[in-house]
Amino acid sequence: MQRFQSVEEIVLQHSTRHMDKIQAQFPFEHTKTAVDAFIHLKKGVVFIYTGFYVAGFAETDGPIGTYFLAKAFEKIGFKPVIVTDSFCEGYFPEIETLYIPLSGLHVNEYEALLNEYKPVAHFSIERCGQNAQGDYLNARGVSVKEFTAPVDELFKLGSKGAPSFGIGDGGNEVGMGSFAKALQDKEYFNDYCVIACDYPMIASVSNWGGYGFIAELERVLHVNLLPSFEAVEQYLAFIVSKGSVDGIKRESVMSVDGKEWALEPEILKALKDYATKG
Repeated sequence: MQRFQSVEEIVLQHSTRHMDKIQAQFPFEHTKTAVDAFIHLKKGVVFIYTGFYVAGFAETDGPIGTYFLAKAFEKIGFKPVIVTDSFCEGYFPEIETLYIPLSGLHVNEYEALLNEYKPVAHFSIERCGQNAQGDYLNARGVSVKEFTAPVDELFKLGSKGAPSFGIGDGGNEVGMGSFAKALQDKEYFNDYCVIACDYPMIASVSNWGGYGFIAELERVLHVNLLPSFEAVEQYLAFIVSKGSVDGIKRESVMSVDGKEWALEPEILKALKDYATKG
């Protein structure tokens, strides 16, 4: 059985969106660095940003990782608050959720949210972010600005006062501006998100990046945090029942990013082995 030495070795498998190009130019253990910073934060509210519009709904990549990150954060003493828009309405019934309107909010309203919640960190996972022209592009290079609430404005504003973390799998997600040097290669990437973050992380599927962060937390803190495959599958079925779509297939089916669902338990098992034996 293959023995993995880092989260990146596990979550960058089966890549179809050239994440290997980023890793080659930034060959670091991104997740380990992010977790090392996270565990030293003062306990408090963590804003988690997610939700990527596809074909009339939010896609299945992002909300799953968000849900289980939120549960892990709760278990180690943080309060997760999810920041999204109406396309993820009802996805997180057990977790406080802020829905930003598609038209956005005035800067004073964003500041009011930050003053009210006083988040100790901002954590984005698979959230479409602005490119250099202020547009929001999907994986096909098509604008989805009309269907994307500018929650990244809150992320940018909040990141001035608290550490920021970002997970992406294609370059157009919030936080991926940190990898601009690699993403400028037009042969492999569409116009990328220019919003950087303090601790960027990449994965072949953003949900896997979320699991990877949880696995690294588990490895360091020696607390059982990773979800079982059964729990993940149950949550996927829940959001699919609400209309959530596979971002590649553009259909409400039991899969994520067009990947064979059989890969999901393999990734989770490899991460569990890493977390408990590493």
